[in-house]
Formats: sequence, C-alpha cells, structure tokens
Amino acid sequence: MYAKVNGYRLFFDVEGLQYVAEGAVMRERPVCLVMHGGPGADHTHYLPDLSPLAQYCQLIYIDDRNCGLSDHIDYTTNTVKQNVEDIEALREYLGLDKVFILGHSYGGMKAQYYAAHHPEHLYGAIIVATVPNAETFSIERIERNILRFGSQELADLHHAYTNGESELTLSELMLKILPLYHGKGKFKEEYIENEKHVTFNTELNRYQDDHELRVPEKYNLIPDLKKVDLPCLVIAGDQDFICDLEANQEIAAAIPGCEFHVLKGTSHEVFMDDPEIVFPLITDFMERNYNVGDR
Repeated sequence: MYAKVNGYRLFFDVEGLQYVAEGAVMRERPVCLVMHGGPGADHTHYLPDLSPLAQYCQLIYIDDRNCGLSDHIDYTTNTVKQNVEDIEALREYLGLDKVFILGHSYGGMKAQYYAAHHPEHLYGAIIVATVPNAETFSIERIERNILRFGSQELADLHHAYTNGESELTLSELMLKILPLYHGKGKFKEEYIENEKHVTFNTELNRYQDDHELRVPEKYNLIPDLKKVDLPCLVIAGDQDFICDLEANQEIAAAIPGCEFHVLKGTSHEVFMDDPEIVFPLITDFMERNYNVGDR
C-alpha cells in the first residue's frame, strides 16, 4: 500500500488487526510502526521474523524513501531526520494518534530521533541493537568487533566495502558476512535464503554512512536522548559486532528511566536468534504502557 507524504509515495504494509472480536465486543489493540535497518534496506528484512508480534498488536512496516517499494528519488535527501519526518507524516495520514515505534539497527537510530522529537504521539519506543552517534558507528570500531567475533577475512571484506575499494553490492556483502549477524552457534543456512528477498540500495547506504552516520558533527543523538520523557525499552546483544553492547549501554544510560535488556550470546539479529526472549519483553512493555483511553 502507498501513501503520498512529503511529495513522494511511501510504501507500507500491515500485519495484524487493530480491532479484534471478543464475544460481542471489539477490543482495540496497539499499533506499532516498524522502522527497518540499513540505511538502504527495506521492511522485508523483518518478514516473517516479527510476525509473532502481530498476535498482540498491529504492525505497520514502512519502507523509507529510496528503499524497497517506496519512491526512488534523490537519495541524498535521506537523513535520519527526513526519514522520521516521512514516517511521522504517514502516521498522520493514517489517522493514528498514539502508537508504539520499533526500530532495529538503522531503524533504531530513527526510533531514537522519533522518541526525542515526537513523544506526544507515542506510547513508547522499542530501540533494538543500534548506536547513538558517529563515534560508536566508526569503521575502526566495527572492524575491531569483527576481529573479536569473526575473522580477519571478514574484517577485510567489510573494510574494502566501507572504503570504496570493493565492487561488492551491499546485498553481496551481507550474504558473505551474514554469520557475523548471529551469535555463535545461532546461524542457520536457511537465513541465507531469507536474506535474498531483501532489496538493498547500495548507493544510498554508502552515501548516508559517509555523509551523516559517520560524521560526528551530523550524527549525535545523546543530547536529544537525555531529554526523552517517554517509556523506552532498549535491547542489545552482547556479541553484536556492528552496534555493539557498549553503544547500546550509552543509549540506555542517556534515556531517563529506560528499561535495558542484554541478550547473552547474541549478535545483531535478535529477533531471529532469541524470539523466545525478545517477544515476551516487547509485549510486556507494550501491555504496561498501552492505554486505550489515552488517545
């Protein structure tokens, strides 16, 4: 489905009902906006991994501009702020008052910004496996983590891609380093096939990493996070190589009253690796912070 917001068509898809029948009455369930990773990936990365949450809430998956099925325009217009403003415009277009947001990886960067700048429309924010600033997303830091949890070969592949010395597309790189995204012993061969249906925008990924996310003067959410007055749940894996545990600890420390959970033996793909832990954490958080009368 499409909505025209801020002059362009944004693709979104829906899983789960907002209203469910309970006998003779209809019960309203919370709506959760799902923000995908990247930059330059799309919402299909979370299919079918997030589907268990649709038993509790309505999930609205959103492709950023220049990503997936949304309009592809000038990719230099993509920033954390612009992506959030597009999503906020979609919330308004859909006639939704208060929602939850769930962001993982680059989606978590958007969720942090959203929580700081549009709290009046949120019940709460679920911020998963991400980073708060350019320092915690540096190439050097990621490559140290690859050596810690992976190998020199994988570190060299990542180094060549991020420094523009490789002809690999982002999709090709992801397939080669995919085991790094899962905790030791948690990677399954079927994940390779799952990854192939994700559409990646390599040019956007390179541009936004180099011109925003790894530029300290342009990407630092810590001052914003300190002002957040909103229930927030932060989830991290202790073997995450790309958005490491320490980065998520900084996020949790900056947000007043934040709930923080660390998953042992887990890397970046927490929804695949630890669904039996992650989904109860999220549904409990929603249950405690959802007030159907507060609309």
